[in-house]
Amino acid sequence: MNTYTLILSSTTSTQQVSAGTVDLFNATRVTLKLKDVYSDMFPNYIGIDWGDGSAIYEPDIKIYRDYRTDSIYPEIENGASPAFLNQNYTHVYYPSDYALKKVLTFRAIVGYINGNTAAFSVPINVRSEGYYQIVDDLEIKNIDLLDDDENNNRYTFLTKKDNFIVQLYSSD
Repeated sequence: MNTYTLILSSTTSTQQVSAGTVDLFNATRVTLKLKDVYSDMFPNYIGIDWGDGSAIYEPDIKIYRDYRTDSIYPEIENGASPAFLNQNYTHVYYPSDYALKKVLTFRAIVGYINGNTAAFSVPINVRSEGYYQIVDDLEIKNIDLLDDDENNNRYTFLTKKDNFIVQLYSSD
């Protein structure tokens, strides 16, 4: 499975961020990092819409760290930002069952205690495997010239990848 890291960042609590298009290939595990999101004002809500029809994810807002059980290293590395912004969130995107490319839009909202919201929007293209990636190449195994009224021909091929047999029929 492919992997991709999506990093969101903002500098104010009212920022509207529209990022460039992300191109993914086949099934991809996306890791979302929010550590660069504005946190001088405490964020009290996060909503993540992955854009593929799955439910909106709203992580628990933990307002304190219990240093007896939680590590202090994320706070040392990333500063004194809220723990839920230093956590990575993952989601798996799958390609379309019927089209070569699935186009969707990832959205995230971060709400702050003063009522402001920062909104993030990222267009995502998930490309399916094409014909070449699925079969690699074809090798002709047999050609049958069928002697019937329609003068049909049957072609038998073997795929280089996974050794599948493919038969095609044609009529003149």
